[in-house]
Amino acid sequence: MPKFVVNIYSKEGETTLKQDETRQKLIDGTIHVIARDGLDKATTKQIGNETAINEVYIYRCFSDKEDMFSKTFDSLDEELVTVAMKNVCIMYMNELEFETRCRLFYSAVWRFILRNSDKCLAYIRYYYSTYFKKNSARSHKERFVPLIEKFKGAFRDESNVWMIFNHMLMTVLDFAVRVFDGSVPDNDDTEEHVFRLIYYSAQQYFKAKEC
Repeated sequence: MPKFVVNIYSKEGETTLKQDETRQKLIDGTIHVIARDGLDKATTKQIGNETAINEVYIYRCFSDKEDMFSKTFDSLDEELVTVAMKNVCIMYMNELEFETRCRLFYSAVWRFILRNSDKCLAYIRYYYSTYFKKNSARSHKERFVPLIEKFKGAFRDESNVWMIFNHMLMTVLDFAVRVFDGSVPDNDDTEEHVFRLIYYSAQQYFKAKEC
């Protein structure tokens, strides 16, 4: 291959890499601003200041502010699903009791969330906003389908596993926010309390052999 062709592809690749890096910096900045100040105060100017990136680049990476918010949520949602999927193998350790498997899986997700306060706060603030219903509700549900399928066999056939799972997730996130604001302590008792809330609220929907 002629050298000038290699150089052209190299420059194109470098440009794409820089754009991806800028996009990720803007997403990281959006997470931090939403977590610290809330959605209402997460303006493009504020995010530009936070990231030291000119506002004009925001509109090169995203179509508008709403698109930037939704892409930021997508990034957080995908990361959460990835963490959950990496630990779902625990649920297939049949040598352990079902409740023990659930506790181990929950604990892995719980500790991940507590290690990432900004991400959790930005996630839950967007989730409860009108932006979520307008732009992200459908993709969020689709994103969780593979994870739901992994758990579906533990529930009775008539159960709405999506609704149950979503309720459990929101319970975990809501308590994580309370840990972050200091209203509940970050200790083993809190972790166990949250587990018992979500496990026993879902227990009525489990197949008899799992209870």
